[in-house]
Amino acid sequence: MVNLLLKFIGFLAFMPMKLIAAVVRLEVHGAEHIPQGGYILCPTHMGDLDAYLIRRAFHNNPHSEKWNRYLYRLEAGPWARRLFLTWWGGWILEDTGPNIGALRGALQWLEQEHPVTIFPEGHQHGESTFYHGAAFLACRSDKPLLPLVIDRGVFVAKGTPFYIFPFVVLWRHLRRARQVSLRFCEPLQPDVERYHHGGHRYLECLTKQLVKQIGKDEVH
Repeated sequence: MVNLLLKFIGFLAFMPMKLIAAVVRLEVHGAEHIPQGGYILCPTHMGDLDAYLIRRAFHNNPHSEKWNRYLYRLEAGPWARRLFLTWWGGWILEDTGPNIGALRGALQWLEQEHPVTIFPEGHQHGESTFYHGAAFLACRSDKPLLPLVIDRGVFVAKGTPFYIFPFVVLWRHLRRARQVSLRFCEPLQPDVERYHHGGHRYLECLTKQLVKQIGKDEVH
């Protein structure tokens, strides 16, 4: 009963954003780089419409659209977290603790040859500070990283409750740009042997390769 209620609330909260994303002009480049089976999708994080635009980009790839799950951070209370998980699926990383359950869930999903999406910049929009989580998943699963550049994305001022005023997002987007471009880059295959010998140093190296592919220049 609770899950049905959360799904209904999620429909009311997220469907307007999906409708907005559906009317945004979208160009998709490099779709031929999308691997078969499991991989870690690593998009730049430009705004609150990112996940919806990614789903649109996978419209002609039913496997990725249906089975893609997110590994993300979310600064919200327990009910909001349950709402996100019910609607999007996936796992939430905590700022404290080892996050063993979430990481194990993502690794098991990759082992089943399904894609996992993680924003390497964390939950902040356009901060250009990249973390090593995506590289860690790639090395532990021996699955490729798939960099995705979201260009001219939708920025929303911090504190704007998009789920209450979703059309504020559209208004801000139209003021900034009327078209968004998604570009899939060539996948990066991890060197598991180098990871076993180099550990954190290799994670940093792989993350720098990812950053270079995406066209950014800062690693945390």
